[in-house]
Amino acid sequence: MIKAICVGRLCYDIILQVDQMPASGTTTEFFEKAGSVGGTGGIVSCCLSKWGIKTSIAGVLGNDYNGTRIRKELEQAHVDTRYIEPSYDNDTPISVIVTDKTTKNHTIYNISDKFVSLKKCDYDFTPDIIFADGYDSVSSKMTLERFPNTPSVIDASIITTSVLELLKKAKYSILTKEFAEAASGLKMDFQHTETLVSVYQKLKKRYSRTEIIITLGEHGVLYCSNNQIKISPILKVDTIDTYGAGAIFRAAFTHAIAASGDIEKAVKFGAIAAALSTTAYGAKNAIPTIEEINKLYEQNY
Repeated sequence: MIKAICVGRLCYDIILQVDQMPASGTTTEFFEKAGSVGGTGGIVSCCLSKWGIKTSIAGVLGNDYNGTRIRKELEQAHVDTRYIEPSYDNDTPISVIVTDKTTKNHTIYNISDKFVSLKKCDYDFTPDIIFADGYDSVSSKMTLERFPNTPSVIDASIITTSVLELLKKAKYSILTKEFAEAASGLKMDFQHTETLVSVYQKLKKRYSRTEIIITLGEHGVLYCSNNQIKISPILKVDTIDTYGAGAIFRAAFTHAIAASGDIEKAVKFGAIAAALSTTAYGAKNAIPTIEEINKLYEQNY
């Protein structure tokens, strides 16, 4: 069985839905809510485990009620939680996600104490694939350096110097459009595709060791295969909530890389999984099955 280690943020998600976003200065009561494990590291680990990869998660949780139920939820998802470290001075982070059912947009409120890094990365196995979300860049760097020959995927969403340094060590780097523009100093104009190529080429010249993948929202995913820069379109579905789609794309990409090492398949696999996830509310509760992803992949490619 393929073995994976995920290094990343863990939090407790509270999902709320409104018919219309509340106006400033008003009071809104919510009588329905959904809660589950969140954070990119948490969601990716749940995805990989659900899809048949033996997955361990390394992160920090507060020694509180939310930390306890996140551990329990991860263990119920068959994720190995031995590498989660407790913080006795800080509460478990909470993310409150309010989704506007009319516009399909969401607003996220992250509530947390000060950032706490892992104290050690003492894994007792050699992973076949590494995923790191860049949130704990020190632990991500330590993990990548400990297993330099293991395929690794880094989520480059937070534009910091330490995450930029991780691009020099990861085999695959998944960048948001905003990260790619900030890192390259160039803007992408979808009316002029040459600007997209310029951003990719500048980043690739600077970070030559990593395979660069740039997520473009509704415009698809930019990547390079067989020395050709390509854009894979998104799958058209009846979207109701886009929260969590980015993490699920990264998880499906990581799964496909671990299984086949084929970047083109991984991009398409990720795009299908992300699209399917937008047909349900939340992140963990919206993870599609591997059978659903495979079926659409075979139908479309």
